[in-house]
Amino acid sequence: MDGDRPAGDASSATLRRYEPRDRDAVWDLHRTALRAAGSDPEDVPHSDDIRDVRGNYLDTGGEFLVVEVGGRDPGGDAGGEVVAMGGLAVDGEEIPEGAGELLRIAVAPDRQREGFGGQIVAGLEDAARERGLDRVFLWTAQRQRSAVRFYRARGYQGTDHRTEGEYELLRFEKALGETR
Repeated sequence: MDGDRPAGDASSATLRRYEPRDRDAVWDLHRTALRAAGSDPEDVPHSDDIRDVRGNYLDTGGEFLVVEVGGRDPGGDAGGEVVAMGGLAVDGEEIPEGAGELLRIAVAPDRQREGFGGQIVAGLEDAARERGLDRVFLWTAQRQRSAVRFYRARGYQGTDHRTEGEYELLRFEKALGETR
């Protein structure tokens, strides 16, 4: 991502790359969004990556974006609130050649349906294109019905499923064209 972009219709919202100051906000949003979707954050497998966003996403060639509302004050100090987030992983055993995996996409429960999730996904798709990838995929819990509808509405197709613990997971994939 080359710089900040406005997100959604809110003039005070910015889609931007993760910064170290976002660490606690991202962790809190991750846990809050999972609880609101009916999942126990302690039971969700493989979520330790969120503890080291730089090492697991940015330093490995991927991307991690946040939507911040409120932005910076005139002095340039942080003053906003992270209301949405998501990562693009490009390096891993389960990631096929030419593909990227979308992970940790979440929107604060009280800010859903404001376009922030769509901004995160579109930004991650753009980041995948910038890296020369031709498709992205993700896994989501079947019980998260709003997430399933969200991805289908954005052109993602169901391609697989698996069970992990008590979770029935659905895999969605989307081919990336030149532009969105």
